Amino acid sequence: MQTTATTKNNSLISKAKTWFNSSLFNLDRAGDYFEYLVDGIDPMWSTNQCKARVLGVKAETKDTKTWILQPTERWEGFTPGQHVHFTFTVDGVLHTRTFTLSSSPVQWQQDGTFTLTVKKVKDGRITPWMHESLLDGDIVVISQAQGEFCLPERLPQSVGYIAAGSGITPIMSQLRWLAGRGMPVTADLLYFANTAEDFIFGAEITELEQNHNSLSVHKVASYDSGDEPVSALPQGPIVAEHIQAVLANNPEMVYLCGPYPFREIAKSLLAEAGYDLAKVKEEAFGLPPVKVDLDGDNPVTVSFSGSGVEASTSKPGTLLDMAEAEGLKPTAGCRMGICYTCKCKKKSGQVKNVLTGEISSNDEEEIQICITTPVSDVDLDI
Repeated sequence: MQTTATTKNNSLISKAKTWFNSSLFNLDRAGDYFEYLVDGIDPMWSTNQCKARVLGVKAETKDTKTWILQPTERWEGFTPGQHVHFTFTVDGVLHTRTFTLSSSPVQWQQDGTFTLTVKKVKDGRITPWMHESLLDGDIVVISQAQGEFCLPERLPQSVGYIAAGSGITPIMSQLRWLAGRGMPVTADLLYFANTAEDFIFGAEITELEQNHNSLSVHKVASYDSGDEPVSALPQGPIVAEHIQAVLANNPEMVYLCGPYPFREIAKSLLAEAGYDLAKVKEEAFGLPPVKVDLDGDNPVTVSFSGSGVEASTSKPGTLLDMAEAEGLKPTAGCRMGICYTCKCKKKSGQVKNVLTGEISSNDEEEIQICITTPVSDVDLDI
């Protein structure tokens, strides 16, 4: 048990350390100062971060590019289907985004590189910058790989894949890894793109199918008016006939990746076909629409008490969107509830999780502001 004198001494030592760091280094932690010095010697060095250098950039489609990155030895690798948090400096401001990796882990094991494939989002904050400004030789900060969108250790005999747009990226990581092992499972891929020109990795996927009898590919161009369909399936939005194609070999598991509305329709069709949704693994690409029923359309007020800013609205979006609309810059990464970098303290008020629909209590708690929206007046420590 500590005495009052011991507690007082510890407090004085802590204050002295803080004064020393802030006075000598003009930073809260001395480690940050040495990180700055190390970065000046070699930007790939770091005392507390993992970094990666861009070795090449390849255009996949008119709005999708692949970056080849070489991480430092601090990075521990990944499992096919996992994602990584990437931190970029844009106009002097740090931004973190979460992307799934598109390469096979075998590539990293063989030459120390992995690939990141990203579609440019219209009116997006970061992906347009990446397409224009993330070039050979540039360096980004990366996290260790995370995520459960992975094949089990004991491979299933058959597996189904359903992808839309850039939702193909984690699935491509799995397909490349399986192909490197001779495609030891029966796999059916159902892949949707807007037009025949929008299939990311289109030529490679066709080649994989030609080289492996156990892989069947069903491409669907949802909005293509061309005379030659890309497959025998109906060319249009996802329907029951598409689902029957991916269930033809009775998959033990189905991996589903794409925008929220697409995933919801796909799951509904799978359920109607009698498939057990407990066997479906999803990777989220985008949030569901934010819907909040306010009492009498009375506006809610969000107080960002750490900044002295308030925002009132009768049509709230996510708390992250509301903060940014007021000019605040809270830390945020994936913007869809995966990475937890936006987590902050709610001091009071009720919020709704837009993914689960769950409404919080009024008590103080930690919340993810990228996937919560206010249902009453809220006070945030931002």
